[in-house]
Amino acid sequence: MTTRVGSFRVGRRTVIAAPVAASLAAAFAAGRPGGLSAQEEQTLQFWDTANSGVRMEIVEGLGEEFADTVEALTIEHRGQPTAELQDSLQRAVSSEEGPDIAQINNGENSMGPMVRAGLLVPMDDYATQYGWGDLLSAGLLARNRYSEDGTAIGEGVLWGMSIEAEIVGVYYNREIFAANGLTIPATFADLEAAMQTLADADVTPLVFGNLDQWPAIHLYGEIQGTMTTREYLDGLIYRQGELSWETPENADAAAKLQEWVAAGYLQEGYEALGEADAWGLFAAGEGAMLVQGSWLSGDLTSAMGDNVGFFLMPPVAAGQPNLHVGGVGIPYGITTNAENADLAAEFINFLVSERALELLVENSILPSRPVPADQIVAGTLAGDLYAAFNTANESDTVGHYMDWATPTFYDTLTAGLQELMAGQTDPAAFTAALQADYAAFLAESGA
Repeated sequence: MTTRVGSFRVGRRTVIAAPVAASLAAAFAAGRPGGLSAQEEQTLQFWDTANSGVRMEIVEGLGEEFADTVEALTIEHRGQPTAELQDSLQRAVSSEEGPDIAQINNGENSMGPMVRAGLLVPMDDYATQYGWGDLLSAGLLARNRYSEDGTAIGEGVLWGMSIEAEIVGVYYNREIFAANGLTIPATFADLEAAMQTLADADVTPLVFGNLDQWPAIHLYGEIQGTMTTREYLDGLIYRQGELSWETPENADAAAKLQEWVAAGYLQEGYEALGEADAWGLFAAGEGAMLVQGSWLSGDLTSAMGDNVGFFLMPPVAAGQPNLHVGGVGIPYGITTNAENADLAAEFINFLVSERALELLVENSILPSRPVPADQIVAGTLAGDLYAAFNTANESDTVGHYMDWATPTFYDTLTAGLQELMAGQTDPAAFTAALQADYAAFLAESGA
């Protein structure tokens, strides 16, 4: 995939896709945004992973809109594949050739090393100035925090702001639900009863493919989220306190996953089915539900129209909050190369503005900030998804991707889940293997 570079100057236009272009034209006609102070000849460079498709169109369109509000401002955008950006960013900023603004990958991918190298600008004052704490829950903002010395994740200084969010939940086929007399389950027990009803009717309850290995992390994580707490999971992922993976709750979640396999709730032959093939089968009506992330909403809407809906994994007890696998998109941060950090922060704020939200919603992308109720269309997948994320954001119940725990945890977790689902290990041995990986990393890192 090639790197995309674009630049914008007052009065200049880029060629973008018709739906986004029409929306931008309407915004210009309405005079949005406004009120930004004039600047002398300035350039803002921003690097991110929006190097193709509608995401590139949106950020470049927003860059152009912002440039039109500031006299003599040029905005230059470079979109790169995630791995390429991660590989080049720190080196470029260190040599004072990098951008003013960049997506800084969370955790030890980029943020930790760049904080320790003194290459990022703290953003807590900007968060207060622009009210970002009113947009994202404390748990979501914590994904973009590191201690000032760069040794502890999930606490301390805010180093970035995310414009998108991700959440895992349950996609369901509305027609199959109706044909089997099912409604959206209010509790975890209701969900299991619905799966048994479907199995009894020879309908696949959960379309699932684990050839790519990572889907099992999400499925296990969604079950685990009904049995654990925010404090415990934060402590594990952020490595805060004397916590262990060997808990009754983690073992119970593993046992429940094995129960679902034994009961025939999962797609037959899931071991050899790729993730893309799995959602394709679901879209074709070959099963009732699919536990997957918000990133599939556009594809499933295109394939299924109004026949697909979305709900969050239900709790053990009705009305009781539970955690959901998810997080925020790679955050935008300000590098020490920025000549005008205030202007850079102003642009980042525009990337999470109501205008940005409008464009994301128009393109069925999940924003990090809540979607207003009057923009949520009931009876649509996007409407279900936005309402679900608003609920999780407001209740601070967006959990984590568990493979963040250590640099090797992904391999340990996916291998363990494969063995667990195949009946080649038991819940106690599974959690013991997770803890061995975790303890080894803590010992090595001195955490």
